[in-house]
Amino acid sequence: MKRYVIVAAAALVVMGCGKKTSESLAEKMIEHAMAKDGVQGKVNISDGKVTMETKDGTTSYAAGAGTKVPDTFPKDVQVYAGAKVLASVSVPNGQNLMLESGDSIEKIIAFYKGQMSAGGWDEKMSMNQGESSVLIYKKEQRQASIVVTRAEKGSQINLTIASDSR
Repeated sequence: MKRYVIVAAAALVVMGCGKKTSESLAEKMIEHAMAKDGVQGKVNISDGKVTMETKDGTTSYAAGAGTKVPDTFPKDVQVYAGAKVLASVSVPNGQNLMLESGDSIEKIIAFYKGQMSAGGWDEKMSMNQGESSVLIYKKEQRQASIVVTRAEKGSQINLTIASDSR
């Protein structure tokens, strides 16, 4: 499924302004790529968002201006205050947000250490490599990964929440 998200992201770039004809063409391209792998599904592209529905569930990808935190993003994981959403990915067993903030890595990591612990998440790993820091948390059957890297003006935050349900 990950490969189709990449194809969908590429289709968004190719289609540019989002004209209806190019949206339809991009949808058919993705559906054709899926069918070649034996995956039957429906693809919908609109307003800078790609949604793919298959028997395994729904996957969606959004990026660019106006991208918002999806309603399905876990409520017990805080989105860093004032951060701009660069991209979001939702898959049947997980969510990912790419955020941008003018704050330092240290300030963002301190925020998440406090918020995640207060929310009942158990810290499993904390690693600081100077230009980037990683936090891993576990709660029930879910794992949260918070990666903060230095950016040109501030920091980039990558939040990934995955369910371990099988």
